[in-house]
Amino acid sequence: MLHAVPSLPVEVPHAPARIIAGFYLRCLREGQGIKLEDAARAVGVSTAAVSRWERAHSPIRPDALSTLLRRYGVAGADRSFLAGSLPPQSYDRRTYEEQGEGRRAPHDTWADVAGDEATARHIAVMRSASEVIQYCMLVPAGLRTQNYELLVLDPEVCVIPDEPVLGLPVWVHHVPWAERQRRTVLLDETVLSRGSDTHPATVASQLRHLARLMGQETSDEQGLVIRILPLSEVRFIHTVGPTAEVAVHGHRMVVRVGLFPSYETGSGAARVISAGLHEAVGAAWSRQATYEALVNAAEAMERRAAP
Repeated sequence: MLHAVPSLPVEVPHAPARIIAGFYLRCLREGQGIKLEDAARAVGVSTAAVSRWERAHSPIRPDALSTLLRRYGVAGADRSFLAGSLPPQSYDRRTYEEQGEGRRAPHDTWADVAGDEATARHIAVMRSASEVIQYCMLVPAGLRTQNYELLVLDPEVCVIPDEPVLGLPVWVHHVPWAERQRRTVLLDETVLSRGSDTHPATVASQLRHLARLMGQETSDEQGLVIRILPLSEVRFIHTVGPTAEVAVHGHRMVVRVGLFPSYETGSGAARVISAGLHEAVGAAWSRQATYEALVNAAEAMERRAAP
């Protein structure tokens, strides 16, 4: 179980709604090929101001956010939702005490309930983050074979899509995976057996694909790292379920997806979950043990699938 909780960071964290709003503006602008100068002209500010808004380095006015979203073709209901989600421009987390079991200030957590746009924003965050640590019950987006992708995006298996599918906003289809993303994927040990009864050949192929990806890992643990988190000892993150810690434009957030994506920064709950993820990284099987487990599980499923 969890033994250490990191202390409050020295830098005051920004509210997640502000981070996601700025990030969304940048995705929309770049996806449409609009220059910073054109965006700045639309709201009568400098290009530096728009750049700071996009990176949540300074608060954006709700009216400026609405103007830019209108310029990028976002529907009125979505514009109102995001503008209404922003904390006041004068909001300073340091003036509030953490309250409740989650030890949260008023704007530490934000639920993105905007339907397809919320799903698209979550996909974009996971693709664009410079750093990701994620605990998964299924092989996550970006690491899947085509057949496994079809399996886990089946509504009977995955209610909330985590990859672009028909019906999601067009802009998200143009968001690439970050070229130098540092991504640590902790796969629950059940991944080694899940699907063996109904789709053994598909899952076997997926496990072998993961093993091949592990062959590309570098010794400095940059880029993609895949590890199995065993069930031999219950860890705190097992009680939380699938979750991730991401770094976007220098801001760290805890991300969870249930009925909708939610983001959290700065709170006691976020610090505990972050500590749980890092503890799980240390508790995961080694590279060699993970590789052997993937290959052995694939072989067992292939035998099951053989006529």
